[in-house]
Amino acid sequence: MPGSSKFVQSLVDAHPEPFALIDRNYTIVACNQRYAEAYTNLAPADIVGMKCHEVSHKSASTCEINGEECPLERAFRTQEAVQVIHRHFDRDHKPEYVAIHGSPVFDEEGRVRYMGEGMRSITREQELAFDEQKMVGCCPSFMRVLDNLCLVAETDSPALIRGETGTGKEMAAQLLHRKSPRANGPFVTIDSTSFTEDLLVNELFGHEPGAFTGCVGAKKGLVELADKGTLFMDEIGEIPLSLQAKLLRVLETGTFRRLGGTEERRVDFRFICATHRDLKAMVDRGEFRADLYYRINAMQIELPPLRHRRDDIPHLVEHFLSRKMLGKLTTPISDEAMALLRQYPFPGNMRELKNIVERAALLARGGAIRPEHLPDEIRHADALTNALRQADLAAMDHQCHRDDEVSFALIESTLARFNGNRRKTAAFLKISERTLYRRLKMADETTPRF
Repeated sequence: MPGSSKFVQSLVDAHPEPFALIDRNYTIVACNQRYAEAYTNLAPADIVGMKCHEVSHKSASTCEINGEECPLERAFRTQEAVQVIHRHFDRDHKPEYVAIHGSPVFDEEGRVRYMGEGMRSITREQELAFDEQKMVGCCPSFMRVLDNLCLVAETDSPALIRGETGTGKEMAAQLLHRKSPRANGPFVTIDSTSFTEDLLVNELFGHEPGAFTGCVGAKKGLVELADKGTLFMDEIGEIPLSLQAKLLRVLETGTFRRLGGTEERRVDFRFICATHRDLKAMVDRGEFRADLYYRINAMQIELPPLRHRRDDIPHLVEHFLSRKMLGKLTTPISDEAMALLRQYPFPGNMRELKNIVERAALLARGGAIRPEHLPDEIRHADALTNALRQADLAAMDHQCHRDDEVSFALIESTLARFNGNRRKTAAFLKISERTLYRRLKMADETTPRF
């Protein structure tokens, strides 16, 4: 591979998306202007020599510390291309989800010399239009789910989303649709628990005039309205066996008849469904058709309950509080109230958290949310629940303390990278030079002298 910097720079500039070449030691050897603009206020030449995690994660530590899979480590180890989902921080230090495609770059001896890293923002492309319903989180279990969703979105197979009530199954289905080739088509949703069997058949397949008493005009069903798009059926485990047979037929043949009609109509949609029930156990009990189960279970995604995502609770609270209520932006939440929320198990998951936070914001009447604004079941959790949560809270406190140390480590490494240039260091870290000076002065005052 030619070694001139001009040649290397021309290679990275040829990529339309943010792109960088990174060596085995996580050092950026070249990047294009789009990469620099996505993550910093600096020129590409100023970024060369920095660690990739310093730029993308604003962290002095590699991305494994967040439970993310490092694409560089895998590309060098397997010598194959890799795609992962990461949570990065943009030039304004705001979090965003990105799809990373890492490709090994070989030298003339056939050894991996660099990894080429291309990135595409999921947040900006797919989620901004759905800001109030976007998926939020950064803990490992959430990132694995997001990674799986992005992979499943690329297929056209039926998908089954499993999870407890309130875990965000419809939001996950919307993300699958928005990232799929059918994104420009309709997204049609139906809740199976909202209708009787006869009404559900009518909603799904529509009817012709005279199909039943009092029926005058014709009506398109939801399968017809979902043509060229996605049909999402929530709580599929609740539909009766007789309707399961009709649903299986349209999924297998792509054809159906309206209620009271004889004409075969053809439709083309992707089917996504969700349930909180164990469908396999229902099959074993004869309560759900085995053939339909295996048809819809081509791609299965399991959403974790909120009690398994405790590190995400502050991010979710911040997201809910960022929404406008009563025409005003809500005020902050106190540390005491946040501590109570983090230890509560939330049987209603994100839906329960959202309702609690929005109600507390109203009760706070413009002030900070405090414990007295939270429901009794959160403020007076039983001793056993509190005891079980203490280990989690201690671990979180330790991580927060460690994050402070990492932040100063990043200041040190960035300052060294720019040869002590405080202006460039402050610009990269998105802080004022005065703040940088104060942090350095505090560190100097707390350094032991012997």
